[in-house]
Amino acid sequence: MMYGQSAPGVRGRPAVAQASMRAGLPYAQVPPKLRPAVEELLSREPEHPEPNVLWQRHVEDTVTDTTTPTGTTTPGDTATGTSTDTTTPRQHRAQFSLGSFLKPYRKQLAVAALLVTAETVTFQMGPVVTQIGVDKGIIANNKGVLIGAAVSYVALLLVAAFAGAIRVSFTGSLGERLMEQLRIRVFSHMQRLDIDFFSNEKAGVLLTRMTSDVEALSTMFQEGVVNLAVQSLTLVVITGALFSYDVLLATITVAVSVPTALAMSYWFRVRSTADYQRVRNRISDLLGNLQEYLAGMKVVVAYNRQDVSVEKHNRAVIRYRDAKIRASQASSLYAPGSESLGIATQAVLLGVGGAMTASGRITIGELAAYLLFLTTFFAPVQALVQLYNSYQQGSAAIVKLRNLLETTPSVMEKPDAAELPLAAGEIVFKDLSFSYQSGSGQQVLRNINLRVEAGETLAVVGPTGAGKTMFAKLINCSYDPVEGVVSI
Repeated sequence: MMYGQSAPGVRGRPAVAQASMRAGLPYAQVPPKLRPAVEELLSREPEHPEPNVLWQRHVEDTVTDTTTPTGTTTPGDTATGTSTDTTTPRQHRAQFSLGSFLKPYRKQLAVAALLVTAETVTFQMGPVVTQIGVDKGIIANNKGVLIGAAVSYVALLLVAAFAGAIRVSFTGSLGERLMEQLRIRVFSHMQRLDIDFFSNEKAGVLLTRMTSDVEALSTMFQEGVVNLAVQSLTLVVITGALFSYDVLLATITVAVSVPTALAMSYWFRVRSTADYQRVRNRISDLLGNLQEYLAGMKVVVAYNRQDVSVEKHNRAVIRYRDAKIRASQASSLYAPGSESLGIATQAVLLGVGGAMTASGRITIGELAAYLLFLTTFFAPVQALVQLYNSYQQGSAAIVKLRNLLETTPSVMEKPDAAELPLAAGEIVFKDLSFSYQSGSGQQVLRNINLRVEAGETLAVVGPTGAGKTMFAKLINCSYDPVEGVVSI
């Protein structure tokens, strides 16, 4: 059985069932033994109202964000809520970028920033408590201070864990809402494009835009942007703490590690940008090849071309594999290099700090706290290396999505176009010519003059490629003629 839209005021009776009953088929040819079960199922069938979706062919200046937030309902909506096409004039006219994409969510991002700050500051208080426990507890033989420091350390970890859990939950929910709106925006934009766009573009490539590229952007936001804020703030807090303990040790740390780390990061940025762009291109080619052969599998089998199909797909897979291997080579050099830099810096500072402790310049507790801070100083640097991978993949996805969203329809409807009234049925072709590429000189149709009267039946015959299908597509404005007029 097929169930469609419920008729107004009739619970559990879809429109198909209503039509069947009016046609004298109340059970849509359901066997008599199953009819009671069908009646019981229909009695429990919920209402299926029309979804509250706003979509316009043109994005006018008066269009505003009409999104129904996920998890809320409006009159007539189902319990899960609905979404609408939220493409605003600014989004259509401005270049798509991460900044413009996140701009409408400034308040939510500010809340996320506060959670990040609370999590980072409380977590980085541990070395300070450790210094107090060593200097005023262990060395001073004061058990009360030592126990207080231990309890404070545990309390700070619990607060940091609680703030981190709230932050992960909040940013995860925000990230999913962002991806929901992005998918709606991309799909809505595709609805505004013309037939020639889909004729020239592989379906697998477009599928990549909606799946792989959107997922890469989601990963960049949830694992990249948010964690980038966490690790960057951690780096700032630790750097300030290092200088507060001892300027000389902090200067040595910065002088030894920062220039080398910056040079390594610059090399990785240049190398990985090109590598991940190549990866995005190769995955598009791979999915496009797969979709093409799945769609034409009957033809492949009919002409016994399986070996050719496998060979071409194998080449696409190999190109994607090679692109991924090249991209991973940069990471395999950059990540261990950063870790080695951190270990070398710790070794240098341990020797310098030990001599300073022996001379009485700093206490043992301060050295212990400094080394703990130093350990966490390189942790965010190494994390930023990994996050940069997600950032590069997301950046490549942004470029692909930007190119798609900047694609304009070849058949542009005028903003002041009048609504088509009820047509009598007459169709007129006047001096009509058409070619797929304007100015190419290769015309599919040339100087067509034709009048089809209302109620008249016209058969168009001809060999493959003569323009029969194009003749029909010009009537519904799937394509614009190069010359001439189509009147209805």
